[in-house]
Amino acid sequence: MSSSFVQSTRRLLRTFRQEKIIYERFLVLAIKGIIFDLDGTLVDTLDDLTDSMNFALKTLGFPTHSRDRCRQMIGYGLTQFAGRALGAENADHRDKLLEVMTGHYRDHCFHKTKPYCGIVDVVLRLHQQGMRLAVLTNKNQEPAEKITEFYFGKGVFDPIMGHQAGRRTKPDPEGVVAIMDRWRLPASEVILVGDSEVDVQTALAAGVLPIGAAWGFRSPDELRQAGAEKIIETSGQILELPI
Repeated sequence: MSSSFVQSTRRLLRTFRQEKIIYERFLVLAIKGIIFDLDGTLVDTLDDLTDSMNFALKTLGFPTHSRDRCRQMIGYGLTQFAGRALGAENADHRDKLLEVMTGHYRDHCFHKTKPYCGIVDVVLRLHQQGMRLAVLTNKNQEPAEKITEFYFGKGVFDPIMGHQAGRRTKPDPEGVVAIMDRWRLPASEVILVGDSEVDVQTALAAGVLPIGAAWGFRSPDELRQAGAEKIIETSGQILELPI
């Protein structure tokens, strides 16, 4: 028996055991609430965010960035997005960049943004089944509500929590804890679905199970490295969880 065959067999067994552990953990869950990230999870906002940031950078005389570069900058909120786009050497211009960028984005946030394939049907089905649904995003509160309600309707997600003064951004668990308190649900009955390491870190900090959305702004490998116990490839797989 070759050593390569033995190693391959061991890898398969190890993978099987890991999947079995995750599956058994899901079996004991009775999921009653799902918290969704917004950008990169429910809707693909990358092009509009990139266009607005590049408009602001160009307006102020700074170099612009590619779509893929912006993809890696997004996730920690607009303030960090702006800081990364400028670079540390231009940090003094961050507030002005944010002012120009948010003004442009307010008027252009629907130009290229669209929901991910199948996600609207999944969300509406969950809502009809009585699942508690919330949005927790580092996006500013106004566009978070505007975009979510435009594509999914009012009252489907309750609450919609975006960034605003006095509220801590992800990965701080404050938002998740506030949502669970509002729902009166324990962490064992709530999951968080998100596409980035920020979402995974937030879920783990709050004690809820993180579900990695592989269709978003980060790769499956990045989600695994962050600690996601389960990664789903399509939104329809949400309906296969023990709901």
